[in-house]
Amino acid sequence: MRLSPKRFNRHLNHMGQDFAWRRAYACPCVNPNSGSPKPNCPNCSGKGRLWDAAVAGKAGIVGRDQMKAFAAFGMWDQGDIMLSIPSDSPLYGIGQFDRVAATNRSEPFSLNLVRGVNDLIRFPILSIERVFWLVNEVPTDASPVSLLPDGRIQWGEIAPPINATYSVTGRRTPEYFCYTELPADRPMHFGETLPRRVALRRFDLFGR
Repeated sequence: MRLSPKRFNRHLNHMGQDFAWRRAYACPCVNPNSGSPKPNCPNCSGKGRLWDAAVAGKAGIVGRDQMKAFAAFGMWDQGDIMLSIPSDSPLYGIGQFDRVAATNRSEPFSLNLVRGVNDLIRFPILSIERVFWLVNEVPTDASPVSLLPDGRIQWGEIAPPINATYSVTGRRTPEYFCYTELPADRPMHFGETLPRRVALRRFDLFGR
């Protein structure tokens, strides 16, 4: 018996979901002795990694039975997913610390930021539904806002004062990173480009 990469690819492209892949690079700010990045690095924001612009591709999500088997080795956390990547997908070149956004999915989010201090939203946003802060303990809503390409909020006529803590609520695209040491090739059938299997962890946990 000989497995067919083309048939695997055809099946995964038909059954798979859309993802956006961003390749990771080590940031030069990382100390070669300690391995720690600069906390105030303007390029990586203290994460020690930089990422390319997103590239679209397809991959299949591995079923729960196989994920449970992976969890038996103590390498699984709540929120992790596992992908089966066809060889004709750009994601086939994925490596450790690369970022992957699940563009067919969405989820709610709500977080606090400080105006003029940490105004950046660092994950893919689909919509912003409400922005408000407290004035004498009373919630005060901002005018409708939009998000600039760099993740900063574009304020309208009513906006929080500088150094005020404000709440941002909306919907976002779930984002993950490749945390296994190496994605798993399937080195059988004389090096045929069979699908790669890779485990992804929520990007919120990156660097923790």
